[in-house]
Parts: sequence; structure tokens; C-alpha cells
Amino acid sequence: MNNLVKYQSLVSQHDRQQQAGHQSFVIWFTGLSGAGKSTLAHAVEKALYDNGCRTFVFDGDNV
Repeated sequence: MNNLVKYQSLVSQHDRQQQAGHQSFVIWFTGLSGAGKSTLAHAVEKALYDNGCRTFVFDGDNV
């Protein structure tokens, strides 16, 4: 049984990509506490941002 329903957005994926200037994606970092996930996430965020990508870090400690 599947009770998941996909919401049909009024904005298409193509339109979002055109506005942002790049395709969207998610990067997940997993690992033990204190392994450096947040440090790595923020370094990757900065590198992507410096290359013109819109970025945001969701940290489990802050969400």
C-alpha cells in the first residue's frame, strides 16, 4: 500500500533550473558525531557558491 501523493507544483522543474541557472541537487553527508560532516558541508557550500550556485546547508543540529 502506498499513501504517498506527489504534489504538482505550479512551477516546473525546468523553470526553476532556468531561473537558478543550474540544475538542483542534494548532497547528504553521514557519519559519526564529530567526524567533520558540518565542516565539510560548509566548505562544499562555499565552493559551490563561489562557482555561482545557490546553496544552503541544513544541519541536523539546527533544524
